[in-house]
Amino acid sequence: MRIGELSRRSGVPVPTIKFYVRERLLPAGELTSPNQADYGPDHERRLRLIRVLLEVGGLSLAAIAEVLEAADDPEQPVLRVLGRAAEGVPPLGEGEAGPELEQAREDVAELLRRRGWQVDEGASAAESL
Repeated sequence: MRIGELSRRSGVPVPTIKFYVRERLLPAGELTSPNQADYGPDHERRLRLIRVLLEVGGLSLAAIAEVLEAADDPEQPVLRVLGRAAEGVPPLGEGEAGPELEQAREDVAELLRRRGWQVDEGASAAESL
């Protein structure tokens, strides 16, 4: 998909997507010409994860970069990745659960599944992430 479609599907504006690529939070798309690239489902999932860490988790872009770097490193143990994410997350208050939280839980579960990590359901590190 082109960047405009990625923007529409993810809800992230095109300039923000380009910023995330420049800052290496999001991998570049596959170049189809000197000024065009194709993006796939992994890019969409990554954008959702960035948004969840930013908007729901309240992490700074620097903290998100650390979490993503750790998550991308297959040598990093799962608890270290989850710990990096949990360091910057404020505690969840009563009544704050909503669709964003449910989507965040699904995104975290998908990340853990893709990495092949086994985490007990309701583990505090995964829940914090």
